[in-house]
Formats: sequence, structure tokens, C-alpha cells
Amino acid sequence: MQEAIIITTNAELSELSANIASKVELLAIDTEFVRERSYYPALGLIQIFDGESVYLIDPLNITEWQSFVDVLENDKIIKIIHSCSEDIEVFKTALKTRPKAMYDTQVAESFCGGQNAAGLAVLVEKYTGVKLEKGQARTNWLKRPLTSEQLTYAASDVLYLIKVYKAQMQVLADTQFMDYAKQDVEQIIDKKFQVINLDTAWRDIKSAWQLTPRGLAVLKELVKWRLEVAIKKDLAVNFVVKERTLVLLAERRPSSLSSLSNVPDIHPMEVKRHGRAMLECIQRGKQVEEEACPASIKRVAEVSGYKKYYSSLKKQVTVGADRAGVSIELFASKRMINQVLAYHWQVAPWSRETLPELYSGWRGEFAKELLLKRLSELDE
Repeated sequence: MQEAIIITTNAELSELSANIASKVELLAIDTEFVRERSYYPALGLIQIFDGESVYLIDPLNITEWQSFVDVLENDKIIKIIHSCSEDIEVFKTALKTRPKAMYDTQVAESFCGGQNAAGLAVLVEKYTGVKLEKGQARTNWLKRPLTSEQLTYAASDVLYLIKVYKAQMQVLADTQFMDYAKQDVEQIIDKKFQVINLDTAWRDIKSAWQLTPRGLAVLKELVKWRLEVAIKKDLAVNFVVKERTLVLLAERRPSSLSSLSNVPDIHPMEVKRHGRAMLECIQRGKQVEEEACPASIKRVAEVSGYKKYYSSLKKQVTVGADRAGVSIELFASKRMINQVLAYHWQVAPWSRETLPELYSGWRGEFAKELLLKRLSELDE
């Protein structure tokens, strides 16, 4: 492999971006970042391959990104990436941009008859015969200087992506699967760009269903506070306070630091750093009028007849997958079927805020009518 070209200055990045914009149609891209304790991913490196040379963009001293942002937002340049979800978040937070014309080799592979979540090394070996070395996967990409091993590892993540893309295109070209893959990638990007609602974030707490309405009112205050602290201080939420702690506090609702300290499994440092703030959240939750407390959460699997409905819908989903020409694993997950049932039964006040995934996009074309018809029959 030829030696990668390191980009470290605004001028070098501007020149590179201009060259890409003028002549490149396919651009392999990847990022390296650090996110062990932070809320936001800290960008450590951007790797690109234009078909001729690998460029490693060192972001630590670059301050002018617009030329490169223009490349990312240029819908005439296909950006080839593998498993784009975290990279999209990096571009969103570090560069304040939403890339266009993204082609995800992992998503595409699921439509090529391969694995649904194939790793990059698997695809590179499958389509090129090259075995990638992954020894630098866990490394501090913010530490300088980067070693030659780290640079080689980073470069290898983009070096073969265009070959993988071209091989996959031979399978997918002139099929409806290309459009399906594009939709799935856009859906991934859409999710990363959803605005976090601090007032409804408590709904994502997995154990929230165990709580009473009063407990949920307290949990709502605690989760909102934790997110505000995490965002302000750029801390991973569980480095503020663990999720399990929030649920226990919402359940027990202590009113003093001493009783707070006696909550099982709560870490003394959590009490020392955030005890008073958490007590204030608990007090606010206690003061919410009873009729204004969130309703108890009913899990879809607890609804009478759930097993019968789920089994019947899964059969219809299998029919939809056959019609679409894809595997059932790619077409629909258990979560998606449960989403349909939650929407149908409106198990929570927010269950109908968005359409189920099986009612929209390419999946909806093959599944929506089948599912609605079967639900109507089951309800009779």
C-alpha cells in the first residue's frame, strides 16, 4: 500500500477539497473518534480514498472546514462508507453537516444476500481476498503523534471500499434493492438528526415500565436534569449518574441526603457530586399534580392476546419479505412487529406519534396492507 498523505492545515484541506470536487465521483470515507467518557464523539481522524491516493485528515489543528463540508454535501459525489451510523454523528457534531449521497457497504451487503451486519473485514476479504489487520481498533485517536501502525490501520479502512462498492453494484445494479438500500441509509441518517426532546427522554429508560405514575413524574425530572448536565459538561450520561440509579430514585423518592445515600447500589460519588440536584428533581416530581403525572407504561407483550397477534403478524411479514425478495431478518425485526402492535393498540399516549417502520418506505409497500388486513381480522 502506498503511503497515505497527511492533511494537517486549512490550506491543505482546501486544496484537497477543491481537487475532489473537480474530478472525483466516488469517495471512500471513514472517521476515527474517541467517546469513552464524553457525550459527543471527539473527532480524531478522517480517512478518505479517491481511487488513487489515501488522505488522512488530522483535525486537531484545522479550523476552516467549509471546503470539506461542501464535499460531504455534494450529491454528485458518492461517499462510500461502512456502517455509517456513528460517522454520521461525528459529522453532525464536529462539522455541523448532514452528508449527502451516502452509500453504506454494510447496508448494501444485506441486500446482496450476505450478512445483515457484516463487518468491514468480512466484506474486504469476500470481494478482494485481502485480510485486514484490526489490531489498532481500540486506540486513543486524539493522542499525537499517531504511530505508523495506527496510520496504516486507518488507511486500510478506506483503501478497499471502492472495490467493495463496485462489486456490490454488479449485484445490485438495475434492481429495486439499490433504492431500498438508499432508503435504509437515509433512515439511519434521519435518526441521527432527530432533535432530542429533554421532556420526553424519560421514555427511553428501559425499566420505566416498573414505575407508578408518580415515579414516572420523578423519573422525567431526573432524566431531563441528567441530559442537561451531560450536554453542558460533554459527559456520557452514565458518567453523570447511572440509569439504574435514576430508576431506583424515582421508585424510592428519598427526601434527604442521608436517605439518598441509603438507596441500594448508589455510588457515594454520585451523592457527593449530584445529591442536592437529584433531591431537587425528586421534589419537583413529587409536586406534579396527580392528573398531570405520566400514565403507567403498558408493555405491548402484556396486552391480552399478544402472542396470538404477534404470531399471526409474523406470518404476514414473512409473506411481505418473500414478495420483496429479501430475507425475513432484513425485512422485519421483532421490534418492528411490536411497534405495529403498539401503534394498533395505542399502548402508550405516544404510540402513534410516528408511523411504524413496517407502514412506511419500501417495507410498507409490501407489508402495510397485509398487516392492516390481518389486524382487522384478528379484532373481529
